[in-house]
Amino acid sequence: MSGLRCLGCHDRTESLTLGRSPLTSNQASVLVVAPVSLVVAVIAWMTAAILGVPVPVAAAGAVLLGLVLGVVLYLRSPRSVLKALRAKPIAAGDNPRLENLVDGLCTTHAFARPSLHVVESPAVNAAAVGLNQVTAHLVVTSGALSRHGRLELEAVVARQLCVIRSGVAFPTVVASVCGLLGLAQLAARLATRVSDFNAVSGADIEAARLTSYPPAMSVALQQSADGCPLDTPRSVVHLWMTDPLQRSSAAAGVTSTLQRIDVLDEI
Repeated sequence: MSGLRCLGCHDRTESLTLGRSPLTSNQASVLVVAPVSLVVAVIAWMTAAILGVPVPVAAAGAVLLGLVLGVVLYLRSPRSVLKALRAKPIAAGDNPRLENLVDGLCTTHAFARPSLHVVESPAVNAAAVGLNQVTAHLVVTSGALSRHGRLELEAVVARQLCVIRSGVAFPTVVASVCGLLGLAQLAARLATRVSDFNAVSGADIEAARLTSYPPAMSVALQQSADGCPLDTPRSVVHLWMTDPLQRSSAAAGVTSTLQRIDVLDEI
């Protein structure tokens, strides 16, 4: 199991690399919200100027509007994404098996406990949404809950907890803002920019390390790949554990699941 330690999410810095500058997930999120806020501020300033509002007042109002919009876009991202995913909260006691696995992993490995949600679909998949560890959300499909055995579900939960701890603010904000603007293709490109094979596969490997049973993660990925496609907006595709649209090409913006299984099988 020593090979697992060098590739886990604890050994990766909790940052995203855009160009040459390493940024935290939250810092990178600002780069997504800022352009939208700037455009709105410019439009507001031009409108105010046309209406004859004094320049200092127009400029101050435009800046304030842009800042408020940016904050709103950022803070509403998790709720917006959960709505797009059609994820419903899992009340305490509704799924004891999942709740026990989450509680056990969080207690044993010092994860912050996320809120739990389910997407009613026969597809086998899971996702992570949020702005920080404390307020994050773990999403699973009903197909995953019914098809995964205990070991496979534990591996999936461990993986998504690792993803949350590594930072999910950027992918969450990207999904929300691009979904709002109808820019699903941009969401895919931004997500691919920061989620390379090493990052995606690294979360798989860390889950295998935490659960001490790599085959469970491999089986979970295979079950997901063998399942049916998931009806989900393209702007949120990058949030799922495996490609929900079941595209075979990694060039489509999602790392090949079969490649990830091959890596796990070599452990």
